[in-house]
Amino acid sequence: MQMIIIIKIKKGECFMKPIAYAGIDIQFSRLTDEDRRRGLTFLYLYDLPYTDLRAYAGLIITNLVEEQFLLEHKAILDQYLYQGGVIFSLTETSLPWLVGVPEWKRSPIPLKDREIIIKDPFHPLFAGINAYDINYRKGVRGFFSRGYFEKIPLHAEVLVTDQSGATIIYVDRDSTNGTIFAGAGADIYRVFIDEENSSRQLSLQMLSCIREEYGRNQINGVNAQ
Repeated sequence: MQMIIIIKIKKGECFMKPIAYAGIDIQFSRLTDEDRRRGLTFLYLYDLPYTDLRAYAGLIITNLVEEQFLLEHKAILDQYLYQGGVIFSLTETSLPWLVGVPEWKRSPIPLKDREIIIKDPFHPLFAGINAYDINYRKGVRGFFSRGYFEKIPLHAEVLVTDQSGATIIYVDRDSTNGTIFAGAGADIYRVFIDEENSSRQLSLQMLSCIREEYGRNQINGVNAQ
């Protein structure tokens, strides 16, 4: 009975804790009232060494970061993942500051010709979202991502590719005690948030996925004790 009570507390925590949106450009990354109502809070990247990440259900790392700084403070991110945290990286990575995430590669396919393919249309991140709506914005193609990842972790689940099969977004639940979502430079939270089609749901579903992963990781952590 006591174990059931502990699990219920852990499941509730994922909805109470905010999700941090991290970057270095405060003006560009300032959150709106709507973002705050969704449970987002801005984390200035250089405050990372003074921040207890256990206060967050997830950490979204934007493409506006200093990778050398993240590499120097990699131990903080590793510890957060060890504790069952969730990191969703949207960075065009060139340094190994996040477990298992390979170097970002620029796609040789021109943006106007590149097609974004959702591998599982029923995955909670993309459920109900029309692939056309993330391939085009107002009839123009090429806003989703310019690049891809090679040699992703062996047990990672590929969520999005291009037509050549190159990985654009994957999720890794095996390399750490936590969950790592890695997107090859695609800010799927911000880019589509004001669209008048199914793609606008992507930001909300992104936050829901982070919270679901966090809740599951915390429950699994309790059960493992």
